[in-house]
Amino acid sequence: MTKKVKKPISKPKKKGSSKKKKSGNIFTKLIVIIFVIILAFFLIFSVFRPSGKTAKVEKPTSQLVEKQEKKDVKPTEKQKAEEDKMDKKDKKDKMDKEERKSAETKAVEQSIKGTWQSTTGGAFLSMDGKEYRLDFMGVDSDLPIIGTYSVDGDLITFINKKDPCKDVKGLYEVKFNKNEIAFKCKSDDCTKRKATLPTEWEWLDTEE
Repeated sequence: MTKKVKKPISKPKKKGSSKKKKSGNIFTKLIVIIFVIILAFFLIFSVFRPSGKTAKVEKPTSQLVEKQEKKDVKPTEKQKAEEDKMDKKDKKDKMDKEERKSAETKAVEQSIKGTWQSTTGGAFLSMDGKEYRLDFMGVDSDLPIIGTYSVDGDLITFINKKDPCKDVKGLYEVKFNKNEIAFKCKSDDCTKRKATLPTEWEWLDTEE
């Protein structure tokens, strides 16, 4: 009998080698992916890193703003000092003006005291510092006008005590010319007084 020769069974070497090749490819891919991730991380880090520098750069800007604000405060204080100076000057000018007006008032009060005769004739004006009296000449003359007056600078306010024109105010400006005075009407609703006062008056007598 002839012996059957067994064929040698071939080992699956090729399959094992293919598995090794596949595992090697996967490992390579993993390394590439990891490398890409690391590279991407560094890229991202490099992109966002300048923002930190930008934040640091902002500090000098804020300091400049603070310095500018301090500089802005100085002119304000200087301006305030100038305003105070102007206020003092205005107050002084106002006081000087009031003093001049007060002196003028006293001078007018002293100058108008006495008895005055109308240069056009027909009336006498007597002033004693507080009260005034208008007397009219002639047999058919009107009753005298009696009232009070007050002086403010070169302005005189007349107020009648009784009719005609009781309690009606009349404002007049007084002017001096040597021994004469003249009244210029500013406002007066009393017809009789308004028709008599606005003329020149000659000095006759003064009261001490």
